[in-house]
Amino acid sequence: MNGLKTRQCIWCSRKVPEVEFKKKAHTIPKSLGGKNICLNVCDGCNSYFGNVNDKLPSIETTLKESFNISRLMYLYSDNEVGRNKALARFKSIFFTVNLKKRKIMIKPGYRLKQDFQVNLARQLKRGIFKVFLEERERQFGDAHNSKFDFIREFSRYNLGDYPVYYYKRKFGAILMIKEFGESPELFMKKDYRMKYLIDNNNFFEFELLGHVIGIPTSKYYQLTFDLYVKETRALKKDLFDSFRPIIRFSDFDLSLSILED
Repeated sequence: MNGLKTRQCIWCSRKVPEVEFKKKAHTIPKSLGGKNICLNVCDGCNSYFGNVNDKLPSIETTLKESFNISRLMYLYSDNEVGRNKALARFKSIFFTVNLKKRKIMIKPGYRLKQDFQVNLARQLKRGIFKVFLEERERQFGDAHNSKFDFIREFSRYNLGDYPVYYYKRKFGAILMIKEFGESPELFMKKDYRMKYLIDNNNFFEFELLGHVIGIPTSKYYQLTFDLYVKETRALKKDLFDSFRPIIRFSDFDLSLSILED
C-alpha cells in the first residue's frame, strides 16, 4: 500500500488521493500486443491517450493503425496472421489494406478530409513520444526529470511541435524475432540495442516492428542537431539510405515497402 500512496503520474504530476491508479497503462498499446505496464500513469492521463480530443483521432488509435498494419505486413509472409486472433480481427479505420499485394489506400471518407495526413502524423508523433516516456519510466524510473517537460507538453497537452525522424532502409532484410512481431518491446538498455541506434543526451533512436525512429530528448536539440546528423549517418551508412522528419503520415512507411525488394 505504501508504494500505491507514493505513486506520481509522469504526465500530470499528481498523486494519490488526487488521482487514481487503478487502470493498467500499457506503454505500447495492448491492441498492438504490448504487455509492459508503466505504473506511474494515472487513470485520467491513461484515458486521455485512448480518447478523441480536439476532434483528432486518439493517440492510441493512431499508434494501433500505424503499427498493426506493419505487423500484418511483416507476419503475412510467415502465415502468422490467421493464427493470431487479435491480428485476424484487426480492421483498419482509415485504410483499405491488401496484404497479398502489399497495398494500402486511404479510405474515401478520409482521403478528402483537409489536413488528414498532417493531423494523423501529429498524433503519431505524440504517440511515439508517449511510448518513449512511459518506457523510460518503466526501465529507468526517471521520467519525472524536468528535462522531459517538453515531451509532457507535446504528448499529453498538445502544446508545441517536435520532430520524429524516420529512417529508410537500403535492404529488405529486417532482423526481428517473431516473438517481437507479435508482442513488441522497446529496448533502451545498451546490451539489447543495435549498434546503429543512437542514445545520447539530446537524441534517442529505437526500432519497433521493423521501423527505425529517432526523437529528440532535449528541448534544445537544435544546438547539437548537425553533430547528430553526422553521427547517425556514419553509423547507418551501410544499412540505411536516408532519414526524414515525419510531417505527413505518408512519411511513415506503413506497409514496410522495403520488404518488397
